[in-house]
Amino acid sequence: MNDKLRVTIKIADVEPIHFEIDREEEIVYRKAEYHVNKLWSEWRQAQKNKSSHEVLARVALAFAELYYRKSDQLEGQAKMIDQFEKQLDDLLLKSE
Repeated sequence: MNDKLRVTIKIADVEPIHFEIDREEEIVYRKAEYHVNKLWSEWRQAQKNKSSHEVLARVALAFAELYYRKSDQLEGQAKMIDQFEKQLDDLLLKSE
């Protein structure tokens, strides 16, 4: 049985959010919290004419873009591995 943990995450200047996670997942959430806040803070300083929420939206977009780029990359790698395994199987079956 997984040990649950109630966490509070504070992102930018938005009200803190509270939810329950598996204890072993805490480090992932804390890393995400740290990096989102770090990027938001840097961009907020660099773009003083933008609202806090607009900067936060840009941060969300940046992380979403990264997620989809990595997802596409992993999908491409999985296809390449599947093709390689098929070619290897074909070669091995021909040699029998």
